[in-house]
Amino acid sequence: MKELIAFARELIRIPSPSGAEGALARRVVAEFERLGYDEAWIDEAGNALGRIRGEEPGPGWLFLTHLDHVDPGDETAWPHPPFSGHLDEAGRIWGRGAVDIKGPLAATVYLKAFLPKRPRRDVFVASVVEEELGGRGAEHLVKTMGERFGATIVAEPSNLETMHGHRGVARVRVRFFGQAHHAALAAPEENPHWALARFYERLRVARKPTHPLLGVSQITPTVLFADTRSQNRTPGRIELILDWRTVGESPEAMRALLAELLRGLPAKAVVPELWEHGELENTPGFVTPPEHPLIKALLTARKRVLGKPGRTSLWFFATDGRYTAAAGIPTAGLGPGDPKLAHTEGEWVRAGDLEKGARVYAALAEGPVPPTD
Repeated sequence: MKELIAFARELIRIPSPSGAEGALARRVVAEFERLGYDEAWIDEAGNALGRIRGEEPGPGWLFLTHLDHVDPGDETAWPHPPFSGHLDEAGRIWGRGAVDIKGPLAATVYLKAFLPKRPRRDVFVASVVEEELGGRGAEHLVKTMGERFGATIVAEPSNLETMHGHRGVARVRVRFFGQAHHAALAAPEENPHWALARFYERLRVARKPTHPLLGVSQITPTVLFADTRSQNRTPGRIELILDWRTVGESPEAMRALLAELLRGLPAKAVVPELWEHGELENTPGFVTPPEHPLIKALLTARKRVLGKPGRTSLWFFATDGRYTAAAGIPTAGLGPGDPKLAHTEGEWVRAGDLEKGARVYAALAEGPVPPTD
């Protein structure tokens, strides 16, 4: 559909970094109105929402994306300018947000165009703010409207496969302490780099928590900070940030594991409490069993549109589905685009997959909201 492709390209041309999503929200609401949604508005948090009224009362469908994107990075590294929405001869739309999240966003908005009649239950399409910063928009949406949603489809990229969950994410700070001195003295007992090295060795071979569906917890060192910029001075303190992809472990269990890994070392770990936001964060993942009625309904809708049900899988990254699932709303996901292209300088989505995604969403919205039990 040419209109859907043009809309997705236009969305890419509107920069919407976290905290500056207003222009994009207004454009999304304008498209809701043009397509004939019964209601279209921007809520107090800045989220863009559209509603298609259903024939029956009761909680309805929520199709969930977000408005914000990450920084484009080195713009000279892109094969096409990151905010061009370039459509190449192979039918690929290029740009920051092509797969995360403006291609899937456009597909959710256009599900209205493929609904043959009014749905049984209300259909809500929401694109929320600050997903890339931890989910402030989704948190507000669930608090203010959660009782109106009977099931959630998170439209993050999945190559149009059905996703039934993902691990949680926590940012953990570990500080290593020493005594700053002239590097020429070479005093290893005072240099925190050596304690850091011991920690790396232990972390690499440590036994991590596991979950029968989510798999193994993953702890990845990311960013290092030191209290010196001088190359001939050792630091007095080094700070390490860990990206911890959790599988259900509590903050207490995380602290216990870190205490063991740091045993005997001059170091201290800071683990945020669950649902804590800010400079550090800790939010859980979610998992919907593959046999759940929502998963079966999504596989059926996919087969109806694409000819086969496909497979179920897990996202390797976190989504705003953690908020809907935590509120007791059955949650699953499906979206156009390769998730491995997200946040890269080679981000693109196949134009034809946008229509496929929109048709799957419409096929799902036509049917009943699956029971929660």
